[in-house]
Amino acid sequence: CDMSKITCIVSIGFVSLLFPFGHAVQKTYVVGGWQTQTPGQPPQTPATIAKVLAPVFQDYLTEAVGKKMNPPAKFVFRGVDIDASTSSRDLIAAEQLDFLYTLSGGLACRSAEFSWVPIATQRNIVGSTEFGSDALVVLSLKNNTKISSVGDLNGKKLGCGYLWSGTTYLQGYQMLRDHGLHIYRDMTQVRFHGPDYEAYYQAILRGEIDVGFVASSWLVKNHPKDMDQLLVHERKDGLTYEGAVYPYPVSKLTPTYGLIASDKIDWELKRKVLAALELLNASQPGMKLMK
Repeated sequence: CDMSKITCIVSIGFVSLLFPFGHAVQKTYVVGGWQTQTPGQPPQTPATIAKVLAPVFQDYLTEAVGKKMNPPAKFVFRGVDIDASTSSRDLIAAEQLDFLYTLSGGLACRSAEFSWVPIATQRNIVGSTEFGSDALVVLSLKNNTKISSVGDLNGKKLGCGYLWSGTTYLQGYQMLRDHGLHIYRDMTQVRFHGPDYEAYYQAILRGEIDVGFVASSWLVKNHPKDMDQLLVHERKDGLTYEGAVYPYPVSKLTPTYGLIASDKIDWELKRKVLAALELLNASQPGMKLMK
């Protein structure tokens, strides 16, 4: 009698009771996401971000993509980049995220460091107006007689957002470099306000800082009546985007939010996620919250 064969047969039979042949363990894909803070609202938390984004990146993707996979899979959403414990960089390094939805600056940083792959950028079209791309405005007050052009920003106080934010830091940083100014060498003070655009915008109005980097869509949405008292540096009027005149003065233009995926995710799944997101419209639950 060959005892090894008996042991093998018994072992296979025991395992098959726990995991019947043909039944695979369900795969879970984790989508991390971040959104800017709404003016006048409490600071963002993972829960408040999930309330806005989970209907699309968890519920919708599970229905539209996950349940059609073999074996079926589910998508789980978690808010990221609120504090050190929710750092998307650390979560990616620990292989705890499969997808990331955030601002273009964050996508660029994570893609470069971890070789993650861009999947899509978000477009928001209200009526016939494009709001799916964003732009930087470099602002100062018109009545600040010490500033009339970008060249006058040397020695001034600057307010901006995150280091990795495309529209509240990176574009402005590069724009000043194009004019021979380096933020950390030529500014007397640099204040980072994170997602609180309102804080450093009001600091400009009060004269506490001289110039700020602000997302143009945020400015137009929240302070449209202030435009007459603001000087927008490097303003480009009449800029067109896909044949239409862009709805506000901008210095530079970049996609606002986007989605990237781990290089370990197979291309077929990325294609299915993109196809599902392309089908989203205003009637989809959660889309009104994301605008």
